[in-house]
Amino acid sequence: MPANAGYIIDVPGDGPEVYILNTMHISGPQLTELTEVIEDTIEYFCDKEQVSGQLTWTVVECLATAKLAELKGELSPV
Repeated sequence: MPANAGYIIDVPGDGPEVYILNTMHISGPQLTELTEVIEDTIEYFCDKEQVSGQLTWTVVECLATAKLAELKGELSPV
């Protein structure tokens, strides 16, 4: 299994499985479903609000960073 920046991606018969820092796991089908839901939501928001995709993905990146810090106890929830 090749390692890449804290991620280990295993590609068995039914698609990739992602292991993050050896403590979390998401199956290939779950990863695909999550990715599609997020991308569809971003596309809907951008079309509805006439906001650029780059801006929207940047906001999502900031929200994800803040949420991860919150989950690690580094930041208090608002």
